Amino acid sequence: MASDEGDKAAGGKPSMMVWLGIMLVMTLVAVGGGAALGLYLASKSETMSKEVKEVAETPAPNRVLNSNVRDLPPIITNLDQTSDTWIRLHVAIVFDPAKVEKPDVLAAEVASDILGFMQTVSVAQLSGSSGLQHLKEDLTDRAIIRSDGRISELVIESLVMQ
Repeated sequence: MASDEGDKAAGGKPSMMVWLGIMLVMTLVAVGGGAALGLYLASKSETMSKEVKEVAETPAPNRVLNSNVRDLPPIITNLDQTSDTWIRLHVAIVFDPAKVEKPDVLAAEVASDILGFMQTVSVAQLSGSSGLQHLKEDLTDRAIIRSDGRISELVIESLVMQ
């Protein structure tokens, strides 16, 4: 109680001085932290820009430069052979023209293989983005195996289920 009377007698100046002192210390801490963070981010920015420059200057892989893309005929089939759900799939294959003598024959073989595979797929397997990712991986693996490694990638252009 004695300190309360002293604060009142002094007109509240000691409590105002304490408040100003705390605010000054907090401001100095905030300025110091902001300056340290700014310097840290500036140094990181310089190293990141150097890395981006190095990546941009590296040439593209040869498989992209020496590749050819062939669209397969649309694949239309029902899913899981007993389902009423139909699917229409447009895909393209990426291959090296130096390794493939007859791309039309290879495209027909891959399309036939995909048709057979799609008749075993259920609707539940295609649900969600992970289902679509697994389908792409499965179809790419099947195309690579069917072509004895002459196909480097299979691209799903469109997929419609009804």
